[in-house]
Amino acid sequence: MLVALVLAPRLAAAQNADAEVLFSEADRLESKGQLDEACDAFEASNRIEARAGTMIRIGQCRERQGRLASAWSAYKDALTRAKDPAKRKLAEAAVASLEPRLSYLTVLVPDANRVDGLALSRNGSPLDPALWNRAAPIDGGVYTIGGKAPGHETWTATVEVGIDNDRASVEVPRFKELRALVDPGGGGGVVEADEDADGEGGRASRWTGRRKVALGLAAGGVVALGAAGVLGIQSMSLEDRSRELCPVAQGCASYVEAQDAHDRAASRALGANIAGATGVAVLAGAALLWFTGAPRAASSRTAWRPAVRPGFSGIDVTVRF
Repeated sequence: MLVALVLAPRLAAAQNADAEVLFSEADRLESKGQLDEACDAFEASNRIEARAGTMIRIGQCRERQGRLASAWSAYKDALTRAKDPAKRKLAEAAVASLEPRLSYLTVLVPDANRVDGLALSRNGSPLDPALWNRAAPIDGGVYTIGGKAPGHETWTATVEVGIDNDRASVEVPRFKELRALVDPGGGGGVVEADEDADGEGGRASRWTGRRKVALGLAAGGVVALGAAGVLGIQSMSLEDRSRELCPVAQGCASYVEAQDAHDRAASRALGANIAGATGVAVLAGAALLWFTGAPRAASSRTAWRPAVRPGFSGIDVTVRF
């Protein structure tokens, strides 16, 4: 505690100095019109030491860049820290001025289009589900909305948002399932493929991925149990040898040799116990993988394709069980 009390002021002073250097550099860059570098330097200074004044300068810099949502957010952050009445008044006026000019982007996710494990991103960064179907303030620019879900194709869309008072939206479609294959009949229909099928008539193969792993684990478990048996036999043999050399606890002529045999027997016994426990655990895991990796029962498959014949036009539907 004493060391912390002594060092804390020094660390704070060093931190303040670093923040001040970055703030001065940002001020110089902004005066030269290098807004991108200036805004980044202001934000770096604020990360080292968050101050209301720095946040206001970030807001002013972002506003000059035309990034109104970022500027508005910086002014809002300044309001949470500002104690100086003049700074509070400045931040409040900026927030009130920018709010009517903000642009919004809504990522629409209809309930019918949601699938398990759906994850969305905006320009490569995860988009929190709390922001789905919600108009969120955003800087003007071009955004790429991406989506993915297990077992489905990925999806992306591009949307452009105006700098000032724009309302843009993009709707997420229902993703296509990766297991949906084109009907080999050439009619454009869809057949549901079974991931456990062996490719011969659609029959499910018993050798699924999990079962192959289970087989390998089972072999390892058997080897471990075999090693445990060998070590156990060696341990008993060495223990018998120890008793033969020295039937009494002490005072025999071969006491040292008997003790050595006894120690080696104990070491072999420990190894047998470890190998046996490992073998049992591995075999239990293999059994679990084997039973949980059973192939799924083949479900009915439906194929459709348009058909045009003399006197008839419509859709041929084939259901296979």
